[in-house]
Amino acid sequence: MRRVKRAPVEIFSLSFLDIISCAFGAVVLLVLLARNADVPSDASASEVTVRIEQLLAAQGRVAELSERLRGELEQLGEVTSAASADVTDAEALEQSIPRAQASIAQLQRQAQSLRSDIRQEQARLNVASSPDDPSPEAGGIPTDADYVIFVIDNSGSMSADQGWNQVTRVVEDIIKSHPQMKGFQIMAADGSFMYSGQEGRWLPDTNTMRQRAIQGLANFRGGASAPEVGIFRALDLYKNQQGKVSLYVFGDDFRPGTLDQVVTDITQANMRPDGTPRFRIHGIGFHRASYGNAAQFAAFMQAVAKRNRGAFVGLPN
Repeated sequence: MRRVKRAPVEIFSLSFLDIISCAFGAVVLLVLLARNADVPSDASASEVTVRIEQLLAAQGRVAELSERLRGELEQLGEVTSAASADVTDAEALEQSIPRAQASIAQLQRQAQSLRSDIRQEQARLNVASSPDDPSPEAGGIPTDADYVIFVIDNSGSMSADQGWNQVTRVVEDIIKSHPQMKGFQIMAADGSFMYSGQEGRWLPDTNTMRQRAIQGLANFRGGASAPEVGIFRALDLYKNQQGKVSLYVFGDDFRPGTLDQVVTDITQANMRPDGTPRFRIHGIGFHRASYGNAAQFAAFMQAVAKRNRGAFVGLPN
């Protein structure tokens, strides 16, 4: 900050010299009057009266001048103090500028760090969803599982070219919505595995394995419409797996007439000793106009999902 320059205070100004001159004249007058204090006996009464009046006037003048001198000195002191205060304030402001600039720089760095954190969190939310905020990519199904098992009806009604392309896309979407899996597996509804020899094991969750599994679905066809068989085998092979496991059942048909009993058996097989389900069991229903029994499959999987902390999603043709 630029300092304000003030004109120097002149102590010996004209006003001050006037006061001193008048005071000096008054003192001289008093001395003269004092030396003539002894009035000659031949002085007239009128001369004595005049001298007394002159003396009184001189005394009044001296008192007036003294008062003016005191006022000038007080004003001089105030001006000097104000000038000193202005200089002190200017110096304080100049010293505070670097501190203020340092504080602003620090706040800017903190703001930049916060913006970076926000961008990272937004990117993370775009990739993965929490259990309380299911991903729309998975049709509203929670995507917090450590391990994922697909049980897919690959019978003729499901594996027709256009219909199978839809199945492949949905499997790919669900895998993408689980960015932090530890492993996954793909089974047919009849209990067979896409990769033979991997029964009871997990496929590693790597980008290469994901791509190979999606591409391998093109040739994974020709099984039977028996989703309950695949569910029971998955529960039997992986029931002791630690961590969160989600089981996705894809289908368009369910034939057994004892639906309630099958649902009860699945629920009991999936039950822990404390009464809670081991796996989340979800259903993905496909509607085929000319094949299968989509309504029966939907009723079956809705009942299974409801009792096993899962969800059912029906997809159009």
